[in-house]
Amino acid sequence: MKKRFAFVALQSIAIVIIAAVIAFSPALGVRQPVKADTTTTIPTPTVSVSGTGKVTVKPTIARISFGVFTHNDTANGAQTANDAIMAKITAALKAAGIKDEDIQTSGYSLQPRWIWDKPTEKNVQDGYDMNHNMVVTVRTISDAGKIVSLVADNGANTVDGISFEVDDATLEQTRLIALDLAMVSARKRADVVAKAAGKTILSVQTVNVNENSYTPYPMYNKAVDMTAGSGSAPAPVEAGTVDILISVSVTYLF
Repeated sequence: MKKRFAFVALQSIAIVIIAAVIAFSPALGVRQPVKADTTTTIPTPTVSVSGTGKVTVKPTIARISFGVFTHNDTANGAQTANDAIMAKITAALKAAGIKDEDIQTSGYSLQPRWIWDKPTEKNVQDGYDMNHNMVVTVRTISDAGKIVSLVADNGANTVDGISFEVDDATLEQTRLIALDLAMVSARKRADVVAKAAGKTILSVQTVNVNENSYTPYPMYNKAVDMTAGSGSAPAPVEAGTVDILISVSVTYLF
């Protein structure tokens, strides 16, 4: 009888333990309902503005485009005459202090010339035309006019124009200054907008940079006389100025 009572008691204790394990176990117990997250994230307000920086500098180099045109009954004659004139010009440029790397051929053509023959009503060949075009870089702006006259005096019969530029080192330094001015301009605009909204600029979110430089068209005080004899006065040339422009688009957080 005592054994039976003890066995029943043990069964009761085991049942209580199992029930307790089931009640407190996350895997075996009844799952509690999960509340949905009803919180919302308010996006940080932003303002997008643009700014421009401009720095005006004087050009530091000039590029002169010129050419030699010759005509002859034969291709060899046109080419030989042209080469002789161009060799003379090149020698004069080097004697004036222009380096080899600053003298570059930009165009070279030799082709037959065709004319309309009225009696036969056909195109007939009338010798050969030879064109040799070059670009010379002048690194002392004040010498630009002198170089134009030099190439003319030595046989160049076309001067296509002069472009003025800024050397790489000066250009990079100027761009950095213009970029700084552009960022200052953009921040000033952003501060105005933020103040009107009762806010304060916190940080920069994004920045886009656009670069643009404007080179003015060169001006001549008088036309270059390509038929001038040796010793003609240097052609007066005005380099003007170059505007380096940098614009930025900036998005600020406030």
